Amino acid sequence: MESLFQSITRQKRMSLPRRAMDEMGLAVCCLMCNAPDDPGTTRCKGCIERHSAARKALFTERASSPIQQLARTLASMIQNPGDHLADPVNGPYMALYHEALLKHQGTSQAETMEDVERLFEEARSKRKPSPIRDIANQNPWADRNPDRDEIDKALEALDISERAPEWWDELSDEIEAIDESVQE
Repeated sequence: MESLFQSITRQKRMSLPRRAMDEMGLAVCCLMCNAPDDPGTTRCKGCIERHSAARKALFTERASSPIQQLARTLASMIQNPGDHLADPVNGPYMALYHEALLKHQGTSQAETMEDVERLFEEARSKRKPSPIRDIANQNPWADRNPDRDEIDKALEALDISERAPEWWDELSDEIEAIDESVQE
């Protein structure tokens, strides 16, 4: 069964998102556009200028009317269509936009439970880069537990034995004495 996105893309051309549109959160507009995929066309420049002016007018001041609030809501829906799939009115369109963005990013929507489990496993296995963690944490056990030999060397270096400290025995004796006195 063909999805709505597949039927639309089969019927017309798609443009890749322009950087300016992507930065405004409007990459989906380019993906739905039927203009030729040639950067710098007058059509692309006109869209970028109009969208930029509209966003500036829409988001620089507080919404003063219900129509401005609606426009802001719709703009936020376009920026993150995956967050609005359950919307009763716009949900089908958001699903179309979400699928277009996923397809463009090289990912896909999970359709079965196995797909969901596979996606979660892939996400778990990917380690997000963190320069602070990678540079600052030179701990050899950051990604694995120390083996028995390494534990013994560390205990030796810290002058700690695995034997329970003497005060532990004294504390244990006191607890037993208190327990015996309570039972009597």
